[in-house]
Amino acid sequence: MRFLSMAFVCAALVTGFAVPAQAAGTAQAAGTAKAAGTAPSCVDRYVSSQYTGKRNSLGEVMKKTTVKLTNNCGKSVKVKVAWSWASDSDCRKISKGNKAYESIVTTQDRKPYQKTKSC
Repeated sequence: MRFLSMAFVCAALVTGFAVPAQAAGTAQAAGTAKAAGTAPSCVDRYVSSQYTGKRNSLGEVMKKTTVKLTNNCGKSVKVKVAWSWASDSDCRKISKGNKAYESIVTTQDRKPYQKTKSC
């Protein structure tokens, strides 16, 4: 545990010295604005969950959440799924009229899907 604490302290120090505070705030704000773009409304989202029948090492029931994305736009779109408890999915190009699926496995008490974003 002490090793992890030291790792976080070292990471914070390295990050603090790598970029001046004012520049870091500006870079972070610009990156957040770009990443926060919600996918167009013509991309339909259907979120479903099913139990996997498995438990994790703590005995918690696991479920698989799947997001089905359907492109009803007049052209191809690039989107990714933002998960609450994991990294965002890869950016995917979905052609007009096609579908794409993204899935994640989490404990049953978590709501993993946040939103679908443009990329």
